[in-house]
Amino acid sequence: MNILNQSKQLALVALLGLGLLSSAQAREIDDKARRVGVVRWQKEAVISPQDLLNKQIPENTASIYFIRPQDDDGLQTSANVAINDRFHTSLQAGNYSQILSCVGVNRLSAEITGHKNNDLLRNAVNYDLEKERNYFFEVDVDDVTGAANIRSLSQEEALPLLEKQQRHQVHQITRVVPNCEPGQPPVEKISIELKVLFDTDKHFVKPQYYPNIEEVVDYMRRFPETSVTLEGHTDSRQTDEYNIALSQRRMNAVRNIMIQKYGIDGSRIRAVGYGESRPVAPNDSADNMQLNRRVVAVFEVAVPKQ
Repeated sequence: MNILNQSKQLALVALLGLGLLSSAQAREIDDKARRVGVVRWQKEAVISPQDLLNKQIPENTASIYFIRPQDDDGLQTSANVAINDRFHTSLQAGNYSQILSCVGVNRLSAEITGHKNNDLLRNAVNYDLEKERNYFFEVDVDDVTGAANIRSLSQEEALPLLEKQQRHQVHQITRVVPNCEPGQPPVEKISIELKVLFDTDKHFVKPQYYPNIEEVVDYMRRFPETSVTLEGHTDSRQTDEYNIALSQRRMNAVRNIMIQKYGIDGSRIRAVGYGESRPVAPNDSADNMQLNRRVVAVFEVAVPKQ
């Protein structure tokens, strides 16, 4: 391809990604290629996931893999995948996509392209990503409701799926740009269990637990340079997605009490819901389930340079 045609191809792909050229103007040649005029480009490329997994992950970033297993859903069930309200790709069945994002809490979401509502935060779920790690998520479309869902996968669950599908979507321009901050000073993490228990399917904080919250507040007042992450956990009575959202609501409730009742600066408090993924007891009795409906406060204290 000469330089002129290559420039045309890049420009047209950019126009499609920005929505300035409609998909109707881009004629589909087959299930792997599209064409406008004399310009043709590939919708996907055969890239071994293992090659991407072997690459070094840049500092202060995490590598995210979105996997869409092969099914019989049509093109209108492509799922618009977004990170932190930024469009990444419209993932089709049988494909996968990989992107880097900054460490910390990321809001991942998926919505059916055919719904045409441009709501990049619909079904958003928070995930706390650590630096220089790979994370895997399955994107699925419910055959009954037509809703797109994102489910966290372990590496052991993800690798067999990736081995089956080598098609990496490459035809769209992601808006996810990992302009991550430089490395922060090392911190020491101190975890304590904050005794705040919840009734089943509820996020109301009972006043009897306020004295326990005050202990965290007192510590933060004595050490104003510290920050805290409130980690929320649930039992396993509902789906994983539901429990993540429930635990997030519970942590938001505890965080609001610390801010509104005790005056702690909200920038020092991060709330993350982990759902049922980190139980402390088997979910086989009412007592054990209540133990799993808990809050853990993780303090971060800067470690002085030696």
